[in-house]
Amino acid sequence: MRRHLITLCLLLLAGGAAAQTAAPQSADLREYYDKAFAFYMSADYPKAIEYWNMILRADPKQITAKNMIEEARQKMAGSSVNLRGEFYGLVERGRYADALVKLESMLAADPTNPAYQKLQTRLRRISAVVSRRGAASKGWTAAAEGLSAWISEKEDLPFAYDALRYATELAPAEKAFPRLVALLEEEAPQLKLNDTKPANSGILEHKKNMSLHQIYDSKFYMAAKVLEDVLRLEPKDVVALKRIGSVYLQMKDYRKARKAWQQAAALAPEDEQLKEYLAALGKAAPAEKTKEAAPAKKRGRR
Repeated sequence: MRRHLITLCLLLLAGGAAAQTAAPQSADLREYYDKAFAFYMSADYPKAIEYWNMILRADPKQITAKNMIEEARQKMAGSSVNLRGEFYGLVERGRYADALVKLESMLAADPTNPAYQKLQTRLRRISAVVSRRGAASKGWTAAAEGLSAWISEKEDLPFAYDALRYATELAPAEKAFPRLVALLEEEAPQLKLNDTKPANSGILEHKKNMSLHQIYDSKFYMAAKVLEDVLRLEPKDVVALKRIGSVYLQMKDYRKARKAWQQAAALAPEDEQLKEYLAALGKAAPAEKTKEAAPAKKRGRR
């Protein structure tokens, strides 16, 4: 009786009225629920998830089981923060085979987690091509950026595609890069289908041209995203810095506009156009300039 009371309380907690309508009907389902909640209450979340999945295989309409699986996964995420941090640290350092081993430890605790399963499939294919990042070079820097965007929690497949193709441009003799591009095209064929880059154009030149058309069409947010991607791959691209400064100006983000133009001016000190831009911005946004200078002035009085 007490077990069923616990079950009822957790059902109400997990899904309210909807949970009541999805309450188990058969003796088997009631038994699965009892076991799942017992494991949940004892913090054995993988076992609880296992029983809730058994319920869903028997009756996919069991809303409570779905809700409680998510609840258990959140509990597990809280307790596996260190594992996740270690996993993404390995990815950032380009140790893809080691990251796969770490991910499999995470999957052992939560074998039905769809996000982990998806990452496992990707990493198995990636690490079969490249187990770890190669020697320091511009090509490998671009490739590592692309792989991180591919494997990231907040995946950015278009950027990953551009970064890996840019790596191929930078290091045409590196055989791993075109193989990685092919893997990504196989996983996400829409990337190749939607690609507008001419065959005789480089990735960054194409993206800078795209941004120019977007600026002409007043699509400033889209242009900013494209140029930010260019600068992730080439932070010292003076044309991209000048252009994104103009975009930020149109978006009235004067602080970012000034920062971009100052970075460009440091790289191209003889560029008269940049000097004009910065001078005009100083007149157009004096309040912003004063605001930035205020903290230093205050420190000087102390």
